[in-house]
Amino acid sequence: MRKLFEQLLATIREFVKQRDDLLLVVPCEDTDVPLLMKALRDLDRESGTDLFLLFAEDFDAPASFVDSLALQLGEEHRLTNESAPDDAKLPPLPDAFTDRTRPPAARLQAGLEYGHGLIDVRVGQHYVWGMGPGGITNAASYLKLLATLLPDPDIRPWMRGGRIVARVPASFHLETSPLARSPRVRVRPFAIPPDAHESELQATAGDPKAPIGDRMQAEVQLGYLDLAYGRMSKAIGRFLKSLAFFQWAEIASMEALIICGLGDIARREGNLKEALHWYRCALVPAGKDGSPMLQATVVQHLAAIAFQQQRFGEAEEHYSELVAFKRAMIEENGLAEALEWQGLSQERLQAYDRAVDSWYESALICKVFDMKERLPRVLDHLRRGYHALGMHQELAQFSAEWSA
Repeated sequence: MRKLFEQLLATIREFVKQRDDLLLVVPCEDTDVPLLMKALRDLDRESGTDLFLLFAEDFDAPASFVDSLALQLGEEHRLTNESAPDDAKLPPLPDAFTDRTRPPAARLQAGLEYGHGLIDVRVGQHYVWGMGPGGITNAASYLKLLATLLPDPDIRPWMRGGRIVARVPASFHLETSPLARSPRVRVRPFAIPPDAHESELQATAGDPKAPIGDRMQAEVQLGYLDLAYGRMSKAIGRFLKSLAFFQWAEIASMEALIICGLGDIARREGNLKEALHWYRCALVPAGKDGSPMLQATVVQHLAAIAFQQQRFGEAEEHYSELVAFKRAMIEENGLAEALEWQGLSQERLQAYDRAVDSWYESALICKVFDMKERLPRVLDHLRRGYHALGMHQELAQFSAEWSA
């Protein structure tokens, strides 16, 4: 994936420097748009002279799309001028761009004219107008809008030094689009294959010239991919190979991660005794590393196995530890889940008073942070707890309050 991203960077970098084409269209899936916009932002930071104006608004219709561009550019204009000295403030945005009563195509061209006015073409400056809508509801209307930005047939003043980069749907074909007649358009599709990440990792792991640390990191990631796809023997081989290196290198975080992976394999195969052994082994390097996230992961595995083996007292202890970790990490979703399972462990111990306290806090977190999928289940637990405690009046009041 890194190689494909670097190729995209090189494509846009070369497009900005060339002098023949005005518009670069990048056909890609919605899921790949963030990488396109990252490439443009990276080039913006890389360039010391060129001006990048980047927009990620979705496209529904020309008028609303241009409205969104104008609002975004207006906000960036305001923020820039608030912090700039008087002699460096930007000129005001033109009414021709911000006036919502004007045709969308004319407004968009006025925005490009404004961008052109911010550079000095005589010293080789460019401005890049990048549009990466994450969603395109009406592709035909969007392509017609893009077509209005091309020479027809003459080059307009704002086109000199200008470069437009526009994401288009992955199904785009130049020959059947409104852009087909213009000679100043280039098309460079961008797609991340489903196995691109795995292929890149395999190349790194098998490269004898790569640093051994990088190769072992790749082995760990490939091991987890093998685990996800059920290739257990391959996963075990990769984990054991990389574990030997990271133990030698004394990198505790990687040791714990790999040992957890071995535990996951045993658990997936139904061998809870072996899984429990590996997770307990992972506690030592996880504690040595000191990362709350890593320690929480190990404790969560131990809690889940204890619950599954009906060792509910131990499960309660582990879930209590997990609650503490999630509080420290300020991870609301994880905290609500840990409290829910702490309450379920306490219910199995018939400690309904403690269970009700756990579930009530979980429910409050779900309500405050709008966790709609978890909340009904936690409320059912609470009703069950109140009923078990014989708190019928409290149960009626509780049901009325939460129903409201």
